[in-house]
Amino acid sequence: MKADTYAYRVGDGIYLNLTNRCTNRCTFCIRNNGDGAYGSDSLWLNHEPSAEEVLAAVQDLLGKGGTCKEFVFCGYGEPTMRMDVLLQVAAKLKATYSLPIRLNTNGQAMLYGAADSIPRFAGLLDCVSVSLNAPDAADYVALCRPEAGEKAFDAMLAFTAECTKYVPNVVMTVVGETLDKYRLALCHAVARRCGATLRVRTYIGKA
Repeated sequence: MKADTYAYRVGDGIYLNLTNRCTNRCTFCIRNNGDGAYGSDSLWLNHEPSAEEVLAAVQDLLGKGGTCKEFVFCGYGEPTMRMDVLLQVAAKLKATYSLPIRLNTNGQAMLYGAADSIPRFAGLLDCVSVSLNAPDAADYVALCRPEAGEKAFDAMLAFTAECTKYVPNVVMTVVGETLDKYRLALCHAVARRCGATLRVRTYIGKA
């Protein structure tokens, strides 16, 4: 059996794969298209790693050479579902390497008791990128198919606004191919109301 992939490279970043659990089943999810991302080994996990296992995987990657300009919590699942491990790893990485750290998330952490952890982002996370994907709850449910239904949308907006109190750069993202110009304009407005900026990203097909 091949070893689990807890860390992998994307450009000049090292991405961290904490879990395969997710509260969404997005119609455009990269997991529908393959086992890995950007040429990585399979990101499906046999078990969820400890903080120590993630840090060891980072050290192993760095030992193989290549530059690293940021660390990104983004794997084949929702990183905030393992908030304690996420924060442990972020603290150690920040103390050891002093590099920027980004969290890519669906923003639903408030639905499973992680709201109290958001203040701990201060000084650890340099960027939080929240997948907005749609301008309203109905469209969000149709596109992202969250377990919590429409209340997931409001929870995501509340999470984003709360992050702006503790993280210097908060971004909301949409997949450009899934929106017309009208809905895209509405997404810009939603992001502004949350105190975030909007980034339009490109759909990732075959990994």
